This record gives sequence, C-alpha cells and structure tokens, in this order.
Amino acid sequence: MNLVIDIGNSLTKISVFNNGEIVHLKKIESADFAVFTREIKSVCEKSIVLNNVIVSSVKNIDINFDKFLINSFISYIKVDDKTQIPIKNYYKTPKTLGKDRLVALVAANNIFPNTNVLIFDAGTALTIDFINAKKEYFGGNISPGITMRFKALNYFTDKLPLIDNYSFFYDEMGSDTNNAIISGVLRGIVSEVLGYIDSFKEKYPDLKIIFTGGDTFFFENILKRDIFADPDLVIKGLNRILEYNAENNY
Repeated sequence: MNLVIDIGNSLTKISVFNNGEIVHLKKIESADFAVFTREIKSVCEKSIVLNNVIVSSVKNIDINFDKFLINSFISYIKVDDKTQIPIKNYYKTPKTLGKDRLVALVAANNIFPNTNVLIFDAGTALTIDFINAKKEYFGGNISPGITMRFKALNYFTDKLPLIDNYSFFYDEMGSDTNNAIISGVLRGIVSEVLGYIDSFKEKYPDLKIIFTGGDTFFFENILKRDIFADPDLVIKGLNRILEYNAENNY
C-alpha cells in the first residue's frame, strides 16, 4: 500500500492507496507539519503494510517532517521538476510549473490513456491544461478563479460589494448590483470554459474533459456537456507517479 500526501496552501490530503484504489482519505485544514506527522503515525498503525510514500507540497517541507518520512518509509519521493513521470513534459520552464498541474496531467493520462484530454482545475485560479494522445504536454493557461474574480471587483473599485454567497445565476442580465456581479462573473467564467471546450473539440473530436478543484461542483451542475469530475485527481496522479517509479526502479 502507498501513502500519498498532497500539501496545499489551505488544505492537505493524506491518503492510502491499495492496488490503485483509495482506502483512506483524511483532509486537514492546517499548515502544521506536526499535525501531519500525528495523522501519518495514526494511519501507519492501522495499515498492515505501508512502505512507500510520495509528497507534493506547495510550501517548503519542514526538516523534522522530512526526517520523519525518510526514517519511516522504505521509498520516499518528493515531487519536483526532476521526478520521473509517465508522460512527456515539454513545458519550457518546468521548475515553475505547478506540481498540482503536472500531477493532474499524469492522472488524466492514466484515466484516459491514448486519448486527448483537457483538464480544468477550478480553484483559487482556473488552470486549463491539455495532454495529447501521445502523452505529450506542451503547456496550458492560468486564469482567475470564481472567488478571485469576485474579490478583484471589490478590491479594485470603491463601491462594488464583495460577493461571498452565491449558488447559481438565473438572470441573463442582473437586475441589481449584486446580481449583476454574480451573473457577470459566473457567466463570464462559464463562457470562458465553454470556449476552450468548443475550440479543442473542433481539433480533437475524441476529446475527454476532466474537472477537479474546489469549484468542480458548480461546473458539473451548470455545464451541459459530457465531463468527468474528480475532486481527487491530484492524489490519484501522485499515486500513479509513485507506482511508475517503483515499476522502473527509479
């Protein structure tokens, strides 16, 4: 069994995989590495065999946490631009490529092998990445996410309110200021997403579309398209990387 750790800015996922399936998943809203260590020790006590661990982190890993993982597991991988992966990465600045974007590409290719796949990660930012049927990745785009768009309208103006409570938009044109902001932001980002989908569908009729990230539910409900939604795409990609390195003895 594999231990997979995805450390984000505000949320950390600690999961256990057995034969490619998630058998344990803990979400921790903390930035404290001591909390992560206690949770991992608890997981290890419950698991029969847990020798391999992989970590992806958006922040520098605490030295004590690093030593703990080195001493506790036979195989320990920290994902960086030199980590061996089962896809071809042609991004011109691999060191600046977000680990979550790269790992999501690996997961998408594993879910839909030999297929053209467009991946939307709808979180703080909206990232759009494409991997072709030859396992080749050349790049993607980064755009403001839903919450960031609401905050920008409030921050960069004197009178527009901050919208932090919304579900869906109903009016084509907002009949008051709050609804004008909601409709403008949500219709704008939906139109943006649909533009990408239509454009890539023209080039790749067999295109598969995957959504992940915190705002996946919104897009899953509003888009009238055949999409694959997976909030655990990144941890699945991390597990695939761990398995790939084990298979090839890297």
